[in-house]
Amino acid sequence: MSFLKKAAAFLTAAAMTAALASCADTSYVVTADGDNINAGVYIDYMFNTMQNQIYIWQYSGVTENFFDQTVDGKNFADYLSDTALDSTKRFAAVEKLFKDAGLKVSFEDMKAINNSINDSWENLSKLYEKEGISKDSLKKVSVNAKKEEMLFDYYYGTGGTEAVSKETLQQYMNDNYLRYKAITINKSTAEDDAAKQSENEEKKALFEKYKGLAEGVKFDEFDEIIHQYEEETAVTDDAEGTDDVGEGDDSSADDSSSDESSSAADESSSAADESSSEADESSSEADSSSEADDSSEDSESSSQLESFEAADEASSDDVIEIDDSAIDISDAETTGAADPDDADGAEEEAEDPYEHERLMNYSTLSEETLKQDYGKMYTEIKNGEVDSIITYESESAYYIISKGEVSGRTDYLDNETNFDTVLHEAKDKDFDAKIDACKETIKFSLNQEAVDRYAPKNIYDRYQDYQEKNNSSANQQ
Repeated sequence: MSFLKKAAAFLTAAAMTAALASCADTSYVVTADGDNINAGVYIDYMFNTMQNQIYIWQYSGVTENFFDQTVDGKNFADYLSDTALDSTKRFAAVEKLFKDAGLKVSFEDMKAINNSINDSWENLSKLYEKEGISKDSLKKVSVNAKKEEMLFDYYYGTGGTEAVSKETLQQYMNDNYLRYKAITINKSTAEDDAAKQSENEEKKALFEKYKGLAEGVKFDEFDEIIHQYEEETAVTDDAEGTDDVGEGDDSSADDSSSDESSSAADESSSAADESSSEADESSSEADSSSEADDSSEDSESSSQLESFEAADEASSDDVIEIDDSAIDISDAETTGAADPDDADGAEEEAEDPYEHERLMNYSTLSEETLKQDYGKMYTEIKNGEVDSIITYESESAYYIISKGEVSGRTDYLDNETNFDTVLHEAKDKDFDAKIDACKETIKFSLNQEAVDRYAPKNIYDRYQDYQEKNNSSANQQ
């Protein structure tokens, strides 16, 4: 064969290879026991993880060059790919466990998820389509999230196969929680050095005064010290914190015992039962045959997709939004008490016995958190004796803390939300172990062409392009 014929043959073969590559099926990224999982499922997990991590960085001051950063010792791109793949495998394991358990998602939950996705799709369909996420895919993600929630209850909830008693959870709290009351005296934030020094001298004097007043005062009586401090500082320092340890710090500690369970429930929008929604699923399946797997959204990702700045709450122990409620987990109900002096017998609202009291799960704090000021302070509380007074000084505040006995709060778990929160704290690791064990029984196969097409940087660039065009259109109006 002449050189020209050989060259022509080579070019023809190369063209055929390129044509075949361009026609590769990228509507799925992973197969689980031979069943394709929509590429949009994988992309959605990646997109949400990307936004959460970027939000964390922005909160800490990193606002650009995200792909030059590392997470858990991995470069950002690898971290996103690995996390998305692991989440997709978890998706498959949940589907398998749910089916094996013979569970069904209710019609009401199906209706809720459909309504949520329809609303989101109406607002963000162009973004989803650009990213390669179909309405069907995010419906599957939401259904799967609901199934995971139900699986947890199937194992550990009331009447579950491995149900956890209130007594067992109370012991878990006794072993892991801190109970305390605190006065927080924030240091000066004045820019003028003279003013700052003068104000800090006053703050120091207040600290010394109330440290002396608190000496020898037991936990149950510490409210009187707090009330005295509140009265003294009400006029001159209304914004002063009297309850919340960590209020004056750059970050506040993660109180897993507050609203964690409700945010965990919100993490996934309501899910739908495949059996009760076959009509919806079948119509959606038509979408999933498209190569780029066009998109959908649950209620949480709706806010996430608006912008990186409006991304959902960071799921991290180390970076938490500073908020007085971050460590306020006193959910005791206020009850009315009849006034014996009231001729009409009208009820008056009883004083909340836990008004200044806080509970938090020390065991949820990461090693990195424990190195920070507020982590060190919680360690001081943990190591202190019940009814003792603990003082701590950070760069931004003074703290006077009284430690209580966690076992004294046997009423805490009577609240359904509190019970669910502590149950998850106690059993999430066991639940994850069940899912990991199930993943080991599934044969997974990776579609490398799809992985390459939906690389993290591509997903990020598409979002940036969408944002730029969106902003440009808004400016022209």
